[in-house]
Amino acid sequence: MNKRNPLRLASPVIQILGILAVFAVLAIAGRNFGANSFSLYSQETIKYDKAVIVEITGEVIQEAEDMPGLSLGTQTVIVRFLNGALKGEEVEIANHLSYTHNIRVNVGTRVIVKADRPEKAEPYYTIYNYDRTPGIIALALILGALMAVVGRFKGIRSFLGLGVSLFIIIAFLLPAIYKGWPPVLSSLACVSLIAAFSIFLLNGFTLKAVAALASVMSGVLVSAMFYYLASFLLPLYGYQFEEAEELIMVSRATGLKIGEVMFSGVLVASIGAVIDMSVSVASSMEEVLSKRPDMTPKELFRSGMTVGGDMIGSMSSTLILAFVGSSLATLLALIAYGSQLDQILSSDYAAMEIAYGLTSSMAVIAAVPITAGLSALFYEREKGNAGRNGRKRRGKAQ
Repeated sequence: MNKRNPLRLASPVIQILGILAVFAVLAIAGRNFGANSFSLYSQETIKYDKAVIVEITGEVIQEAEDMPGLSLGTQTVIVRFLNGALKGEEVEIANHLSYTHNIRVNVGTRVIVKADRPEKAEPYYTIYNYDRTPGIIALALILGALMAVVGRFKGIRSFLGLGVSLFIIIAFLLPAIYKGWPPVLSSLACVSLIAAFSIFLLNGFTLKAVAALASVMSGVLVSAMFYYLASFLLPLYGYQFEEAEELIMVSRATGLKIGEVMFSGVLVASIGAVIDMSVSVASSMEEVLSKRPDMTPKELFRSGMTVGGDMIGSMSSTLILAFVGSSLATLLALIAYGSQLDQILSSDYAAMEIAYGLTSSMAVIAAVPITAGLSALFYEREKGNAGRNGRKRRGKAQ
């Protein structure tokens, strides 16, 4: 099989420059698009500013019994604002430590200060939380460095693709749904963009990438069908999540379609695993065909099914366990309330988590035969075209 695929239209450097250019355009367009036209609570007098602890003037603290690392009491601290209207100024704040709000600070700790400055009243300041932005940036840089060291140039492109995916969700999908755009269509559009960016950025404009993208979109549609089946069997109508009451108020002001939000979550949750499965199977089939160019489409399809079958178990377990892991605290709380197993399984929360996990797993499983079939068809056509082109060149030479 000829590795110089005619569909490889751009070098990796051009691909990265192109994706960064698109990212910049989206960033400019998203500045106004992300502005909310409605808020549940008035925040005109409240600002959340960054600050650093410069001095601890008083401290009455004791360790909580049987809870290592948890402190109770009060700290009197002086903070210096790093941004906002009071940038550079220092303010004394009483920092109260309780079981539910436990932000113990030291000199040099970066925090977020909730500054309430109502008109005709004294301003009131509280320590809202730690400033975790530097930590998040550090972890992201470590992730990017590891991806670059292990995956080299592909690792860098994968990191860029991850950034673009998060940007599309935060800057476009969330504001679109919030402002009343159809969640299903908005999710399908954003998921398609994420898949295209991720696949083409990592693999270039190759036949393998085209086959993987077609498989991903087919898998997304299959995921949609499985979700509607799950919502019918469980049943789920899109209003069972805890935030439904607040979102109902939002929907009356912005037209937010609450009933379709859950489906959008399923699409976003499953797209990453479907992309992984489709690209892995398509890549394996391309490699097999490069070693055995005489393989028939049927044999190639079977090879793809074998590879995908080996991946299904681990991928499905990853999805299910990820949902269970994120739900451990809630499940423990339900047990503390004396909930029985049937009661937990029949709860709205468990039903939604089960729908998410099983629907995503079904989408991954469905992606295997779709990818194997499309890849076998595409690769066979490419092999046939390469053979005809070779015969034409030999005929002209004679």
